[in-house]
Amino acid sequence: MARRGGGGGRVSGGRVSGGRVSGGPSGRVERERPVAAKVCGVMTPGDAAVVGGAGADFVGVILSPGYGRSVAAERAGAIYEAASARRVGVFVDADADDVIRIAAALDLDVVQLGGRETADAVARIGAAGGWGVWKTVHARAGLSPADAAGSYAGVANGILLDSWDPRRPGGTGKAFSWTGVGDEVRRAIGGATFIAAGGMTPDNAAEAVRALLPDVLDVSSGVEAAHGTKDPDRTRAFVRAVKRAGREVGGDRDRQAGAVRRAAAELRATGDDAPDPFQGGER
Repeated sequence: MARRGGGGGRVSGGRVSGGRVSGGPSGRVERERPVAAKVCGVMTPGDAAVVGGAGADFVGVILSPGYGRSVAAERAGAIYEAASARRVGVFVDADADDVIRIAAALDLDVVQLGGRETADAVARIGAAGGWGVWKTVHARAGLSPADAAGSYAGVANGILLDSWDPRRPGGTGKAFSWTGVGDEVRRAIGGATFIAAGGMTPDNAAEAVRALLPDVLDVSSGVEAAHGTKDPDRTRAFVRAVKRAGREVGGDRDRQAGAVRRAAAELRATGDDAPDPFQGGER
């Protein structure tokens, strides 16, 4: 199935034309390409057009009710149609059958799960359609982000690392400490896509890319003029910063991915029973 967004871009089979994002509907991002930009918490077709016009690769809509940027599924279709970007639907502790039904109806490219979903639930949702599944884990005191991410390795197509707030699962505008986290999470998730979120802005996007070496950098409140309203200038500035920094660190990201592969090969060569971190990373 092909679809055309309001910004004139074309999405077919999970691929956005124009060379921005490559790969099938699994939600994986090819490592040799620049870091991708995701803008989340989009609430209106007008803002979706801003996001698409800025060159973002992914547009995210909160499809679970009860949050500050939630959108009813019946209204979400018009939002996705207005953006020439891959469609991410965000759900928080929703019934798996409901997630699957809505994802199919909206022709989502990625289902993002932001609650306490189990690995079994992630696997079930991922197996039900042609979308990828990104699972959110949180950087919080007393819990290693790598351990949290590793529990979904081989099940989720992507791991999204966000800051922790006990009152809400995302969109907090708070950053977490980036020191050493990127390497740890990469080793835990192997070949899965690494998405970083939490307190991202146009001003710190380049620094975040250099520190974390993610495949995708995710922003919500950091590009808003007011709660739930995206600012065109800040959105464009964020996407530019992500893409520019991604090109600068491309070699570092390739070397990091290679180091993880070598570590896995060494484990296999020594007969260690530890799982290959790249096994099952892509559906």
